Amino acid sequence: MRTSVSGTSDASELRGVSRLMPGAGPGKIVRALQQAGANNPVLMIDGVDRLLGEGGLGVVEVLLELLDPESSAHFADHYLGLTVDLSRAVILFCANNLELVPDALQERLEVIEVPGYAEDEKLEIARRFLLPRQLRDHGLAARDLRIPDSAMRAIVRYYTLEAGVRSLVRQLAMICRKVARARATGDRRRHSLTVKQLDGYLGHRIYTPEMAGKSDEVGVAAGLAWTAAGGEILMVEALKMPGAGRVVTTGQLGEVMKESVQAAHSYVRSRADVLEIDAEAFANFDIHIHFPAAGVPKDGPSAGITVGLVIASVLSDRPIRHDVAMSGEVSLRGRVLQVGGMREKALAAYRAGFKVMLYPSANQKDLDEVPRDVRKHLQLVPVETMDDVFAVALHRVVAARHVASNFVIEFEDDDGDDGEGTGAEA
Repeated sequence: MRTSVSGTSDASELRGVSRLMPGAGPGKIVRALQQAGANNPVLMIDGVDRLLGEGGLGVVEVLLELLDPESSAHFADHYLGLTVDLSRAVILFCANNLELVPDALQERLEVIEVPGYAEDEKLEIARRFLLPRQLRDHGLAARDLRIPDSAMRAIVRYYTLEAGVRSLVRQLAMICRKVARARATGDRRRHSLTVKQLDGYLGHRIYTPEMAGKSDEVGVAAGLAWTAAGGEILMVEALKMPGAGRVVTTGQLGEVMKESVQAAHSYVRSRADVLEIDAEAFANFDIHIHFPAAGVPKDGPSAGITVGLVIASVLSDRPIRHDVAMSGEVSLRGRVLQVGGMREKALAAYRAGFKVMLYPSANQKDLDEVPRDVRKHLQLVPVETMDDVFAVALHRVVAARHVASNFVIEFEDDDGDDGEGTGAEA
């Protein structure tokens, strides 16, 4: 049975109001138990990350009572004036943002994270369930509308941006409404959508995701970011200009990301001899690092190796491989530290057309979360230090000792010949 505490600011909404008071009635817990018709239900309480005001503390106390088997065996509802045994009920709490769940609750809970759907999973859900349901709801038959996989993938990629499928349902409903209107006005032809015809049904594309570049460039690298809607490509650009050695950052960055920029710059400066960078370049040139989409706040440490790579690229005038995406935090000693969201970041790299993804060696345990078809088409390269990153992603850099020598990554050089760089594939 499902009930919600979203926006709840008064514990009486859960415990009920005494019969002697105005607005008397049982609380949400007892009402859910009554609707379930059993004394051992599975009770799902949604919205525990959206409690309001100081009164939310009383709600937390009630929820903590439900989690304690001894207390829940004597749960008191103020309207009934009796105790109810909830010790046999299975309690599930649901939240969209774990950081907003009160600490007192988090300490008593076993957290199970449910990841968002991958693109291929959304295609299967749409083909098997969503589209047939929308056709039935709009009075259409399967012969009236056909959406091939190419068009469905374009809908998912360019018209939705979410972890679930709610927006996808709305887009399919919009298409079905237009087909139903055409049928009602005498149009008996079968509508078979192509990618080019989507604009006529859904309008112009809403989202334009970043894609892998077509050529190697100096000072441009692809980072990977985790968002609530899944993984995204985060392009990082750098430019050097005559100055006094300053590092300028733009793109609405948080404090954590600014600190990562400083750490990456210091490490590159310490490795100037390996990268064949003139020591005077750090004093004679300013570096401007820009994160596009400046209207979107950005924070987190996982862009550290990407920033270090673009700094090394502009100061050494070496291009960066265009088919490599990466994620990892960097320390002052140049070690690549663990990050989160590996599954979402790998899906983003695969979706954008990258061939190689660099990730921290400490995240090796997270590879099981990456879908098998993604691992088949995307080379996953573990890196331990920034030297490993330079060896794989920068042109004409001596291979780092930390990259395993028994793995090989093949790149295509500018002149068309195949070159080899050390790395690893999962």
